[in-house]
Amino acid sequence: MINQASVVLLGFASIFFLVRILTPSEVGVWVLFTSVGGILETLRVGFIRIPFISMLVVATDDERSRIINGSLILHIMLTFIVVVVLVSCAGLLSDFWHAANLEQLFYIYALNSIVLISFLHFEYFLQSNLEFKAIFTTNFIRLFLVLAYVFGYYCVGATPTLAELAFVQLGATVVATFFSYQLVKSTIPGFRLNQIDRSTIGKLFHLGKYTFGTNISALLIRNTDSWMIGRLISSAGVAIYNPALRISNIVEVPTMAIANVVFPQVGRKMTESGNEGIQSIYCKSVGLILAIMLPVVIPIYLLADFIVLLIFGNEYAEAVPILQVTIFYTLLMPFSRQFGTIMDALHMPKLNFHLSLLMAILNIILNYFLLASHGVIGAAYATVISFGVIFVVNQVILHRKFKINTWLVFGELAGWYTFGWRFFRTWIKSKRR
Repeated sequence: MINQASVVLLGFASIFFLVRILTPSEVGVWVLFTSVGGILETLRVGFIRIPFISMLVVATDDERSRIINGSLILHIMLTFIVVVVLVSCAGLLSDFWHAANLEQLFYIYALNSIVLISFLHFEYFLQSNLEFKAIFTTNFIRLFLVLAYVFGYYCVGATPTLAELAFVQLGATVVATFFSYQLVKSTIPGFRLNQIDRSTIGKLFHLGKYTFGTNISALLIRNTDSWMIGRLISSAGVAIYNPALRISNIVEVPTMAIANVVFPQVGRKMTESGNEGIQSIYCKSVGLILAIMLPVVIPIYLLADFIVLLIFGNEYAEAVPILQVTIFYTLLMPFSRQFGTIMDALHMPKLNFHLSLLMAILNIILNYFLLASHGVIGAAYATVISFGVIFVVNQVILHRKFKINTWLVFGELAGWYTFGWRFFRTWIKSKRR
């Protein structure tokens, strides 16, 4: 939880100061740039991390080195393709979004992508061992260095160039990779040619191709709104829309944190307890996420105008109704995220991919029509409708495959509040003694 919160909050803090030292148009360009960077990193999650962890946690000692080496080879190959495509399309993307300075930023990120091979390889290994304290340390270093640089400019009242910020991001990744290596060097097997196994690489690739497709679809869902606003309206419109997304991302921290903890354990639960184990881990995890989110979502919805104006200023007042819409679909996210976690962990990524693709297509169509009819807030409406449709489909599938009753989630939600109240009373009594 601390790791996911730090990732979101440090990114939020960076944009908090950037909106005060850059113009809305420049902020919009930076948001488009970082969204593309986030996409490329998430592609690695689908093609590399999910197969790597799901196979490693159930592997024998003899298989571990082959899986780690095979995953690294696939990671290098994927990055080479990403860099070639990114460099080739940098100019086209800049023209598409009418932002000339985006091209240079993409060239810088191509270098960052190469450094990220080592950084993310170490992170995935740490996650497979549930070493979240180490992951928190390296991610904090990477993001804090960027925030510190932006804050320095804010303090002196100056303005950095976007290219300068991109180079700082690259340098922060290099520093974080060095620290990450120090944390894993005594436990991670070294790369050896005699440990390269074509069969293992084939299994990783077969599983990864579907989770890769799922993540592409998920990225389209998460970024279609900003991209289509940038294309159909303006980069300034992207800047207006972004505060709502930033605040919503904070609310989603429990979803991401618990999904990362659940993912390595789903396979074990299925082996030990069958469908009952899957029912338990799904209902308890979603119930816990909702129990944490609700006390945050309700005040944000009611105080949306105060929150946006306090954090982002009067220039972003149009973001208030957008936030009230986007905050609603965060309550559907836990169901969708945990559904995907279970499908991927149980090696059923094909089904997850098809559903994600369906939602992505639906989201693009709805964005096109609702942006034209409602303006920027139409993107928020499109995302809410898309999540609502997929929520219904996911629950039907979970019931048929694992006999999961969605209403049990709300029983677990109440149970978590009861557990929290009893824990609080016990803690108070212990303090009085």
